[in-house]
Amino acid sequence: MRRLFSILSVFLLFFACDNAPSYKITGQISSDSMNGQTIYLDNFLWYVQASKQKSFDSTVIKGKTFEFKGKTDSSYMAFLTVGGRPLTMVFVENGIIKVEIPADDDPDKSIVSGTKLNDLFKLYNESMEPTKNKLTELQQYAVSQQDTPELELEIEEKFKAVLEEMLQVSVKFLEENPGTLLSAYILMNAISLEISTESMLDAYNKLDESVKNSVFGKLIGREVEKLKVKDLEVGEMFRDVTLKTPDDKDISISDYAGKGKYVLLDFWASWCGPCRAENPNVVALYKEYKDKGFEIVGISLDTDKDAWIKGIKDDGITWPQMSDLKRGNSEAAAKYKVRGIPFTVLLDKDGKVLETGLRGQALKDKLKALIP
Repeated sequence: MRRLFSILSVFLLFFACDNAPSYKITGQISSDSMNGQTIYLDNFLWYVQASKQKSFDSTVIKGKTFEFKGKTDSSYMAFLTVGGRPLTMVFVENGIIKVEIPADDDPDKSIVSGTKLNDLFKLYNESMEPTKNKLTELQQYAVSQQDTPELELEIEEKFKAVLEEMLQVSVKFLEENPGTLLSAYILMNAISLEISTESMLDAYNKLDESVKNSVFGKLIGREVEKLKVKDLEVGEMFRDVTLKTPDDKDISISDYAGKGKYVLLDFWASWCGPCRAENPNVVALYKEYKDKGFEIVGISLDTDKDAWIKGIKDDGITWPQMSDLKRGNSEAAAKYKVRGIPFTVLLDKDGKVLETGLRGQALKDKLKALIP
C-alpha cells in the first residue's frame, strides 16, 4: 500500500507540473523565403538598454511555420526577429498566442492574437489605423508637390494635427486600460508624440502600482522624471555635467563654458546616421574658427566605447569628447532635454545659451555673424 501511495504521489506531481500555466506561440508566415532560417524570441528590454539578455529562445522556421513553448510567471514584451530584423512584437504571457506574418514581412501588418494583452494590442493598433493612414496620405501628398516654404508650413501644420489625433487615441486607451503592461508601452510611445508634461504625469499616475514597479514601468518613470526638467531657455547659464573622455579621464562642460569662448555642445553618436553626415560640416567649421574664440564639446550618446572611439577617428574629430555610454539614459541628455540627435546648444562667451538645434548652413551662418 505504501509503494502504491508513493507511485500515486509521483503521478500526481507529474500531472500537476504538466498542467502548470504555460504559453505556446504558433506562427504562420505567408512567404516561404524564410524557410530554414532561425527565428528568435528577443528581449524587448535589451533593445532599450534595460537588460543584458538579448534572446529568450530560438527555433527554425519549417514549412512557413514556427513554434515557441515555455512558462512565465509574469507577462513581458519580446520581438520576433530573423537575421536581426524585427518581424513583429509579442506580449509573452501564458496561453496560446497566434502570429500571422504577411508575405512582405511588414511588421505593421503582422497580426498577433489569442491572449489578453495581444488581443488588446491588436485592438489598439486597429484604433490607430485611421491616423496612420492620414500620415501616409500626407507623406504621399508632400512628395507629389513642388517643395516651397508655403508647402512646408502647410505640411507641418497638418502633421501636428495628425499627431494630436494619435495622442488622443493613445490617452483614451490608457485611461481604459491602466493596469496592463500594454499601458506602459503605449505611454512610452506617447513620449515620442511630445505629450505635455502635465498630460504625461496624469497618464503615468493612472497606471497601477504593479505596472509602475515592473522593469518597463520603471523605465517609464525615468522618462517622466526627465520631462520634469525645465526646458532650455535662451539666456540661461549652461547646465554643468561631468562625464568621461575616451581615455577615461573626467571632463566637465564647465572646463570650457564661460571661459571667454563661444562653445558648441554637440550631442551625437557613432550609430546616428544624420550625426555622421553632419560631422564633415562641423569639422570644417572647427578648423575655420577654433583659433578665433570658438570651441566644441562633443557629448556622445553611444553605448559601445570602441564604436565611439572609431567614429571619432573615422570622422576626423579633434575637439573634446565626453560620454557616460548610456545612450538615452545619459546624464547630459537628461539635463539638456535631448529628444533626438544630432542636437546642438550654442553658448556665448559667458556660458549662456544663445541658440539650440543649429546645424548645416544655419550653424555656418551663425558663426560667421558672431566671429569676424
